[in-house]
Amino acid sequence: MTKLILSLTTIPPRFFNVGENLKGLLGQNANIDSINLYIPKHYKRFKYDEHELPILPTGVNLRIVETDYGPATKILPAVQEYQGQDVMILFGDDDKVYDPNWAQRFVNAAAEHPGHAICEEGGHISMPNYAAIDWISNRKPQSQFIKKDLWYRAKRAMTFGTWKPSKAISSGYVDILEGWGGVLVRPEFFDKLSFEIPDLLWTVDDVWLSGCLERRSVPIWLNVNDKLRATDNSNEVKEAALRKYVHNGYDRIAANRACIKYFQKHYGIWGAQK
Repeated sequence: MTKLILSLTTIPPRFFNVGENLKGLLGQNANIDSINLYIPKHYKRFKYDEHELPILPTGVNLRIVETDYGPATKILPAVQEYQGQDVMILFGDDDKVYDPNWAQRFVNAAAEHPGHAICEEGGHISMPNYAAIDWISNRKPQSQFIKKDLWYRAKRAMTFGTWKPSKAISSGYVDILEGWGGVLVRPEFFDKLSFEIPDLLWTVDDVWLSGCLERRSVPIWLNVNDKLRATDNSNEVKEAALRKYVHNGYDRIAANRACIKYFQKHYGIWGAQK
């Protein structure tokens, strides 16, 4: 019987109330075998004392790990822990509130698409926040996304930004998974190279993990069936968010593109010139 594991990480600025977010995962409708929160002994960006570790609700397991993989700590230590076992690992963000049917949707989609990574948010290499090139994968069907045209912008303005539709409007293949919406994988999807993240690229886990899957020919399927949008809450701590972080002169988009070029150069994927 395949087990389902929920895997997350957090950072010291969120320690004080991450437990409140994790309580929501205890109310999932799916049959979950373990909910694990992975915290590195030493962070790349932060310091903390042992007495500052978060207090977790009963049913959530604290895992202290040796290595900080940046935001990929929400999945790579779980891959190590469960390697060789018959498990599915669903990872997500510690600062999002997920609806009770969230985990079961991933299980259902995985049953329909065996051997695939499953996500509910993602993108294509051609999008501006990624490589902004005209390459298109030959996997069909491709997930389609909402067009941010005048109608879209007008409705956003009329609702004062409260109308926030999901970007994807159809299920299909994507090039890049976006972890904040949740991603379901199996440990065998990743090999030892997945843990060898170059220093410049550790901030962009979505592109790094997607590249690791692509070079091993693991497709990424974006599911929109019965989906509800995950929401932010006060645990984000915006000043600590990586989306605004600049590492060695590279902001999020620059690091995304550097990561894509890395995989193109070293592994010949994502439209790399032969």
